[in-house]
Amino acid sequence: MTAVTAVTASPSAGRDPIRLPVPRRVRLGLLVVHLVATAAWIGLDVALGVLVFVPMLDASWTAACHQVLPLLFWPLLTVALLSLVSGTALGVVTRWGLVRHRWVAIKLVMNLLLVTLIVVLLRPGLEDAGRHGRALAAGLPDSGEVPRLFMPPTVSVTLLVVATVLSVWKPRGRVRST
Repeated sequence: MTAVTAVTASPSAGRDPIRLPVPRRVRLGLLVVHLVATAAWIGLDVALGVLVFVPMLDASWTAACHQVLPLLFWPLLTVALLSLVSGTALGVVTRWGLVRHRWVAIKLVMNLLLVTLIVVLLRPGLEDAGRHGRALAAGLPDSGEVPRLFMPPTVSVTLLVVATVLSVWKPRGRVRST
């Protein structure tokens, strides 16, 4: 017999999102996917940080590190979108709702912001870094225009750790209705 998780909205809370009753295994599966995607995202951001900060400490690594940076775009975008989709699905099928509690709404906004930043700002920076690394590897003179990519991994890891703390702590407070 499969247990079904069904959360119903109170009659007075007409603004509550639609809840879908799902088997417990599906809900736990979504949670595992969300946790693994977010952990992978943090890991990829740490790898990005290493590839960005090592050349700042030792310039002899610049060409190699910068050539590798563009390879991180698709894995980063994939795990970020997987985290967003699984987190949104969890919001729809759990008692926390999608924008019912502040901590869930804050996590949703942070995730949307980070996904947008990956596409809009990080991708061009990674491509520039790749071109710079290939030019250095080919023996071309250093143009001096080294991409400054230390902010993306710093901001992303910080926000992902904040999101993790919010998930564990679950501070009280609901989003106000208008």
